Amino acid sequence: MMKINTSIKKHKQTVKWGAMLSFLLVIFTIGCDSKKEVTYPDNLSQFHDNLMTHYTSTPIENSAIEDLLEGLNEDGSWKSIDYANKRRGRWPVKLHLEHVQFLAIAYQTEGSKQYHSNIVSEKIHTSLNYWLDNDFLSTNWWDQHIGVPELLLPTLFLMENELSKEQLKKAMVLLNRANIKMTGQNKVWLSANVMLRSLLIRNADSVAIASKALQGELKIAKGVGIKPDWSYHEHGAQMQFGNYGLSYLEDMIKWYSILDATPYKFDDTKIDVLRNYILKGQQWVLWNGKMDVNTLGRHLFKDEQTNKYLQLKACFEKMEMLDEAHAQEYKDAMDSKIISGNKHFWESDFQIHRSPNFYFSVKMSSKRVIGTESVNEENIQGYYLGDGVSLLYTNGDEYKNIFPFWDFKKLPGATIIQDDEPLPIIKAWDFKTQSEFVGGVSNNENGISAMNYERDGVKAHKSWFMFGDKIVCLGSGINAETKFPVATTINQVFLKNDLKVSQNNKISGQLEKNQGATPDWILHDGTGYFFSNKGSVKLESKFLAGSWNSVAKRYRPVILTESILRLWFDHGENPKNQSYEYILVPNANEDKMMELTKNTPFKIINSVNQQSVISSDGLLGGIVFYKAGETKLFGGIEVDKACVILVEQEKDGLHISISDPSHKLEKINLKFGATYKNQSVTVKLPEGDYKGSTEVLFLKK
Repeated sequence: MMKINTSIKKHKQTVKWGAMLSFLLVIFTIGCDSKKEVTYPDNLSQFHDNLMTHYTSTPIENSAIEDLLEGLNEDGSWKSIDYANKRRGRWPVKLHLEHVQFLAIAYQTEGSKQYHSNIVSEKIHTSLNYWLDNDFLSTNWWDQHIGVPELLLPTLFLMENELSKEQLKKAMVLLNRANIKMTGQNKVWLSANVMLRSLLIRNADSVAIASKALQGELKIAKGVGIKPDWSYHEHGAQMQFGNYGLSYLEDMIKWYSILDATPYKFDDTKIDVLRNYILKGQQWVLWNGKMDVNTLGRHLFKDEQTNKYLQLKACFEKMEMLDEAHAQEYKDAMDSKIISGNKHFWESDFQIHRSPNFYFSVKMSSKRVIGTESVNEENIQGYYLGDGVSLLYTNGDEYKNIFPFWDFKKLPGATIIQDDEPLPIIKAWDFKTQSEFVGGVSNNENGISAMNYERDGVKAHKSWFMFGDKIVCLGSGINAETKFPVATTINQVFLKNDLKVSQNNKISGQLEKNQGATPDWILHDGTGYFFSNKGSVKLESKFLAGSWNSVAKRYRPVILTESILRLWFDHGENPKNQSYEYILVPNANEDKMMELTKNTPFKIINSVNQQSVISSDGLLGGIVFYKAGETKLFGGIEVDKACVILVEQEKDGLHISISDPSHKLEKINLKFGATYKNQSVTVKLPEGDYKGSTEVLFLKK
């Protein structure tokens, strides 16, 4: 019995150990399958290595990862996400893929608390499967073709050694929605998705095709993309520095870096295009840690001026390393005190005038240039944002998060009917004014913008003379048939406690008569408004309620309050040949404004056919000719076509800058007075993509 029992016991132990060995073998086999070795062919290995370095260099806070792990449900969904949400703009369901990506980065980053954690790996697979199994779809084509693949691909690369065939099969369905098409930044996004999808499946030929398509957009474009004046267009002829143009810059820098030292690296000349786009374009629109509101496109979001600045700042810092020979220029570009002067973007109907102490911009539109857009229920009140909106900054916070409180029919610089109808919702490509004569001239130090405005029954000749540390704003020939008042808004900003108003040399804190008041000047928050020809000025300071939901529907309708100052000219109902004149004085004080009253700095002509400004010393002046005509300024100048002329008098002659805002003329004939020997000059104007830009000549005495 003992032998039998012993034999049985040994047999049972053998079976037990055999079963355990089989179990361990299964576990080992599963482990080997779940963490297979990842290899890439020689022509793709460096690309893959660069890509993985890029992903694992992404800074991730441990506390944020722990919050994501804590908020994850057992089925792989997140408690904080409404998966039924169909909002088109910034579709919140995509946060799921962003969360999975962050977990994968933490999991594969050495030194991370979650590095190669089995628990974290399990949660990554569970959350990844939740998306792959459900294939969530938004109502916006962009998400399916660009956004979802873009967010999914990093996770697939980071977790590639653990992915099952089934996971890859489901993922490819989503990735295959991206195809190379379109132009501009949309093509860059799509090409990048195709390029990474091709890398994942080791298709070198397809990688090469997609890389070439992506890099092909880094050029001066005939259509959308970088323009010859270094502005950026997308959705037609529409200036998009802060929206598509910023994404374009970020992506080009990213892929320039990742493709370095690979068979698909960028051509050496491409860095020149990036440099010029930044230093001759994007750098101009930053001021004191903010991006100019006039360049945000439809992105009128909370804190977006600061966010865009920080995004662009990161681009400058990366370019310092990529383009070492010009590193100091990128450092200087972030200093608002260094860049100064005047720049006119003739392709975008946009001009900037700045010094170390202030920043001013005017945004116009025409039959050529789209003023703005409203897409995905964003910028839903922006109907007039391209109608000569002129913004002046000194501290940089003048318009920070002001949008819920703005009266969008009283935008600074614009002339608008004050009716009681809701603003129309504009769409991409839909919004252009009827104006053809829209543009400007610049000699890099001073400039003039002009707009023969015509829209929705309102007509006006509007101009901005940006001379030194002052901006002269003129309007004439203001006509409209309407039972509602027409207003030209001077400014609309947050109300501070330093408002001063001078009327008949008496200073108070308010207009004495709001109806038909004619102040000498107004001073508020360091900005002076000097009224050289008086005019019917209205001032309103109110404690207002507003909501971000009225600007973009992504926000909840939460009511906020702020104190706002509005200052405007009232042209009345059915205005006929009305006009306005005012001078913006940055960094003003009471003494400076009183001095302007005693010694007016400019001589101004503001007629229907001609607007001109000349400095009191006669050395600097400009004329907007809305039709052929002549002026007595500078000894007499006659032109045979409508144009804009900027003149600086020097010892031995005149330095003349001239442009054709219509972009139609080939030449302009000028005739000068006796001071310049009655000389006649034919100016051959720029051609092609440079139509509307400034031509320069020097006329000797």
